[in-house]
Amino acid sequence: MPSQIDRCNCPLCAHPESRAVEQLSGEELRKLWRAVGRDFSAAAWGKIAPEYIIEPCQCERCGFEFFEPSLAGNEAFYKELEHAEYFVENRPEFGRTLRLARRLGLRRVLDVGCGSGIFLDLARQAGCETWGLELNGAAAEKARAKGHQVFSELLDGLKPGVKGFDLITLFQVLEHVPEPVPLLRQAAARLGPGGLISVAVPSANGVLRLVPWDPHQWPPHHLTRWRLQDFEQSARAAQLTLIESGGDRLLGSEITHFWKVHNQLAPVLGKPGRLGGPAVLEALSIFYRKTGMKFLLPRWGSSIYAYFRRT
Repeated sequence: MPSQIDRCNCPLCAHPESRAVEQLSGEELRKLWRAVGRDFSAAAWGKIAPEYIIEPCQCERCGFEFFEPSLAGNEAFYKELEHAEYFVENRPEFGRTLRLARRLGLRRVLDVGCGSGIFLDLARQAGCETWGLELNGAAAEKARAKGHQVFSELLDGLKPGVKGFDLITLFQVLEHVPEPVPLLRQAAARLGPGGLISVAVPSANGVLRLVPWDPHQWPPHHLTRWRLQDFEQSARAAQLTLIESGGDRLLGSEITHFWKVHNQLAPVLGKPGRLGGPAVLEALSIFYRKTGMKFLLPRWGSSIYAYFRRT
């Protein structure tokens, strides 16, 4: 099978050279998904056959990690993946972005990848006019039923007149797409004067390091892995100005959750789990919470965020 490293340029800086940092077979990935209670049809797997080797590549120039673009999840995959807990009710980026919108007077909001409209509900309660974009038909209908105007096309497929937004949000979206820089450019083209793009993605340097074999962080689900410095490169590539970036606080409950998930998944691949039983883990979590360490340590939570303005 040809190496993806010979075929894929870095999606941020376009450098042609990268190196593989890990690998999983399609069969191993299937076992990991089954371990977390999900199973997918052959149609949902696309080109990832059981014998297919999946390798995250790290750019030799900027250090960005990415997968082969053609491994992106298709409609069947996301339809089969959707479940009650898939669209999170309350993420840190929701309140943080709405506080910024109130401060700057941003009222016309387009949420790309709006799901069932959870963030749009909050934006409307904050006095914003709401639009969404969602390719999952069932989720889009749920958002429309709540009174939001929802588009079912790709961002670059919207009519030319659909623009002038004060705020365009891309929450947990960029990691799913093969080409994040063009998507940022397309969002910028839909902004009105003084408009902002708000982005949140999983943090490759945060608590997710505890679960390297979490199938959610691999194709067909995720295609890229983001660090704070990657926002600077993406801003340059998309001709945007990076206004602010940062990370979510690490919660004790996240440490407990992802520690347990790793110990659930590691044996599937014949790898060792992390030391310490439930009692040790609970004691560690309580110590972390009671001592206020979340206010002292770097922001190693599960997500990082950025705000961009058109240059």
